[in-house]
Order: sequence, then structure tokens, then C-alpha cells
Amino acid sequence: MVTQHFPKFAIRLAFTFIFVLNCNQPAESADHSNDSAKLVVENHEPNSTVRYSVILLRGTLPTQTSDFKIINANAPASAGTTKVVTRDGNFKALVELSPGRNELQLSGTGIASLTFPIHYTPQTNPQYIRLVWMTDKGGDTNFATPTDDVAQNYEARLRTAALLMQSFTAERMHELGYGRRTFRLERDEAGEVIVHTWKGPLSREEYYALGDSNRWWHRVRQWIDQDHTDAAAKNVVLAAYTRKDPTTGRMKGHTALGGANLGLFGSASVFSWPQSISQAAIVFQNETQYDTSKIHDDSVSHSAIWGLASTTIGATLHETGHALGLPHCPDRFGIMSRGFDHFNRFATFQDPRSRRNRNPVDFNRDQEAYFAPESASYLRWSPWMQLDASETASSTRPTIEVNDSTIQVHCESGIGWIGFHAKDQIRAFREFAPGELPTTVTLKRDEIDAELKGIKLQQIRAISSDGVESGKRI
Repeated sequence: MVTQHFPKFAIRLAFTFIFVLNCNQPAESADHSNDSAKLVVENHEPNSTVRYSVILLRGTLPTQTSDFKIINANAPASAGTTKVVTRDGNFKALVELSPGRNELQLSGTGIASLTFPIHYTPQTNPQYIRLVWMTDKGGDTNFATPTDDVAQNYEARLRTAALLMQSFTAERMHELGYGRRTFRLERDEAGEVIVHTWKGPLSREEYYALGDSNRWWHRVRQWIDQDHTDAAAKNVVLAAYTRKDPTTGRMKGHTALGGANLGLFGSASVFSWPQSISQAAIVFQNETQYDTSKIHDDSVSHSAIWGLASTTIGATLHETGHALGLPHCPDRFGIMSRGFDHFNRFATFQDPRSRRNRNPVDFNRDQEAYFAPESASYLRWSPWMQLDASETASSTRPTIEVNDSTIQVHCESGIGWIGFHAKDQIRAFREFAPGELPTTVTLKRDEIDAELKGIKLQQIRAISSDGVESGKRI
């Protein structure tokens, strides 16, 4: 069965679970009468299970509520106080979970305290995202900062950014009907996300000489493949040695490139990243400006902490998407387009003031960053987006045959997805429901051409039931 496609806003809301909590009853036995006097959790159900450790809790509050807070009685020992962002009777909060049952206490002046249980079961997928802080061969781990009082805790900042990206991915996949599917982060025996600190083989001056080009990316990928081989890993690598030349204003060791098994980034903006999940919403509302003559301003001219953190964490997810196999997309709010500039909107209700915004900017749900359907439909079948280890052997590779009138895709183990590329973007796709995967799909060329709206078809990609992919250039 081919999945039907709907306008973006309809898709993103169609799969949202709304659970109304009576302020005088436990969550499991809510009374839906007189909803205006109730607390509404929109995107989770009580006693549901998630497979990642930081969730976004979103909903609405009774008008008389003040001092609203969320406390996880089973929070990890390292978790800070949950920051709740409210506006016009709506709330968002990033909540840290421990493995097992987590009892979230929702309370505030004007409503009775409520318990909202959520279960966290870690993923078992052997494929994972590996985080790497890359120094030059001298081993200096420090990153560029606008002032000397910025803490050089790169591990905490990179770890926090990765947890935000993981949570964002799960929530957006869920909103498009794929369940809370996301990538696995590498963790130690205590459950802490691992950040590797590795010395590269060259000096910083040698890396600078490679320039902001594919040469640097290829050298880093070669180093990863030779010295840190792991076919199960997609590598997110940040270069500690990124600096701005104070004389010329040029950036040295700065890039954002992704593909194959590597997303490579400069570290010029890491000083703006939150150091913990409890700080994330605070950072995304931080209007503090910085000296752009000293610091690379990669914030689409906002020149404020919130804008810099939003764009660069979002761009890190964008390049990670390339490493997972995603091309660009035409949707302006898609992460695989410039939607990554709006990553902050995942956890907030307003864009704060900045050099670009003289006043705060309101946005609606349809203006938040997300994975566009053409991107999410592909990710659904990626081996790195499966929650658990596969119980079946690798499936057969799809074959693609094209002639003047038809396109035929065949795979004995079943076809999950077919994508059609034009202008380096997925411009049309077909996806099929699990359990009803066809072994052969025949499509008319003129129908695909009509969907591409006059843009020349460049490539066809197909994914099997176990995530084995084939491609054919036209």
C-alpha cells in the first residue's frame, strides 16, 4: 500500500496524541469534561515508552496556572532542574529520563499535582552516532571563545547538542507518523553519552592549509577510516582548532560538510551551545550579543547567542543527515534546507530579539524546523534509525530498470521506499507500509515527470525492507 501524502501542517498534527489531565484525578483516568480547566499534554500518553533519554513535553495550561513546573522523581543524578517555557497558556519542557519508569510530577499554583509516568528503554541497534572532538596532533582541546570566562567544557556542550538532535529527530519522526524513531548515541556503562577526544595526524597549520573544501573533509574521513575503523558508526566530528584570523577576518579550520560516514564541523560556535539539557531553553532565549570581529557570526545575522546556537546545532543535524544519506530538500523549514536556522523553535515559542529582530518574533507550529516528509520517509528505512538490532539477515539489494516510458524497481525482500532526485534534492517519493511491502513496483515516467514539475530527473534511489539501498543515475 502506498502511503498518502498531505499538506505539511496536516501531517505534523495528524499523529499528535492529545491527553487531557483532570487536575483532581490521576493521569490514567482523565475526565474530558470542561477541558478549559485542565492541563493538556499534547504529545505523549501516560505510561508510554520512549527509546531515548531526553523528551520534549508539550501542552497547554489552565488560564489560572502560575509557577508551573515539571519534576522527574526518577531523573538521572546528573540532571538539572527542568526548565519549562510557557507562553499564552502553552508550555514546552525538555525532560531528562533514567532507564525504566520515570514519574513526572506536573504542578503549579491553581492546579493539583499530577503524576505522568513515562518509560525509557535504551535502544539496542548496533548502528550508532559517534561523537568526536578532534584536536590537531598537538592535542590542544580548547575552542574559540569571545571572552576568557567561557568554560572550556566541550564534552558537555557536544553531548548536550547531540541529545537535543536525538530528541528533535524522534519528535519530528513521530509527528509524521513513523513513531519516535531516532538514531542511537554511543554510551558508556553508566549510560552517559560518550564524547571521544582524538588527536588528528596533522598540525593545525597543516589543517588550515587544506582550506574550507572537500580536501579537508576527505583527509578527516581517511583518518577516521584508517585509525578509528567502525562500520557501525556515523561520525560527528568537531575540529577544536577552528579560529578566526584577527588580522584578515578569515576563518581557519572552519567547515560544515557531511556525507558517507562523516559530518565534519568547525568549533567556532561551540561557545554558544548549552552545557546541559536544563540550560538548553535558556540558551535559546539568550539575547546576549557578541563581538563579531572576534567570533565567526554563523547566525544568519542575528549576532546573538540564541541565534548562533540555533543555527549551528541545527546545521550539525543537517550535516549528520547527509551522513545518514539525506540530500537537500526544497522545504524552507526542513532541516535538510535552511530550516536548521530555526532549530531553537523546537523548545521555545518566540525568536528573541537580536541585531536582525528588533522585537521578538512569534511563530506558529507550521514555522518550526522539522524533517520534511521526503527526508523523514527515507530515514524511516535507514539502518541507523532502527530502534533495535535486526533479527533477520541483510536483505537483497533492489534493482532499478528505466526506459522511455516506465521505471521498475524490484527486490525479493520487499521495497520500502523509492525516491526521485532532481537538483540535488528528493523532489518526489513513494513509500510503502511495513507488512505490505511490494517486491516489484512499476511507475510511469510521465507521472514522475509531472511531479517533478519540469525539473529533470537525475537519480532514482530505492531501499529494501532491511535498509539496503540502490541508486541509478539517469
